[in-house]
Amino acid sequence: MRIRKPVLPSGWYPASPASIEAFIVKTREKLQADPAFHPNAEASVVPHAGWTFSGTIALSGLLRLQPDPETVIIFGGHLGPGNQPLMLMDDGVETPLGIMPVDISLRNLILDKIPCRADIYQDNTVEVQLPFLHYLFPDTQLIWMRLPASLESFSIGKTIAHIVAAQHKNVRVIGSTDLTHYGPNYDFTPKGNGEEAYQWVTKINDAEFIRAVLSMDKEAVLRKATEDYAACSVGAVLGTMGYCEGQNLKRPELVSYGTSRDVYASDSFVGYASIIWSLEK
Repeated sequence: MRIRKPVLPSGWYPASPASIEAFIVKTREKLQADPAFHPNAEASVVPHAGWTFSGTIALSGLLRLQPDPETVIIFGGHLGPGNQPLMLMDDGVETPLGIMPVDISLRNLILDKIPCRADIYQDNTVEVQLPFLHYLFPDTQLIWMRLPASLESFSIGKTIAHIVAAQHKNVRVIGSTDLTHYGPNYDFTPKGNGEEAYQWVTKINDAEFIRAVLSMDKEAVLRKATEDYAACSVGAVLGTMGYCEGQNLKRPELVSYGTSRDVYASDSFVGYASIIWSLEK
């Protein structure tokens, strides 16, 4: 078997099973104290920074996914327009919790419909989610894809929804993106620095992107990401939206939002959000 090894440096997520469990249990206990908490989602868009910065926000979406899927499909990003989708071609992935197998039969069905290149692995958008998913769904299989920043990704998601429906498979879908990367570290300072910049990112740039997702407006989502730099992996969001439309999941809900500035005060910061799609509210 070909197993994909972790490549992210130490610090992106905990290295030990005990530390992973402690992080997840603490967050789950806090969420479950909310009477509105229900694990009934079929899909979620979540952030992909290091767990210290965005792990709790990511979990707020992942913990709302319905339990016991056969397969989890992760759409990653960091692909510009015009790129062919990338697919993990290995048989499994290694996490601190062991080996997570790939759903090879579903992958082959997808490859029959969607031409993909083999992923070169050097990407955080998918790997950072794997320990979460391996802990939450220890018996699930994985599909790892990265999608380009184009409306083609919406169509790809919809095609995959039709494949999944035809196979009667119990699947959850995750789209992985961070939002606005603001500040001198990212060479993006249209509102200068300080409080005005923070308010613009959180109340305008990120907020408008989130509203476009909640409206299922794929053109506005792509435009906000490419023209206003409001998301770094918009292909993953578009793929998730397309899948949800194909599965008739048309009522997305924002469950959590924040920024890295909430954790570490800096003029350079990143926005994070978790959005879910459920069969019912």
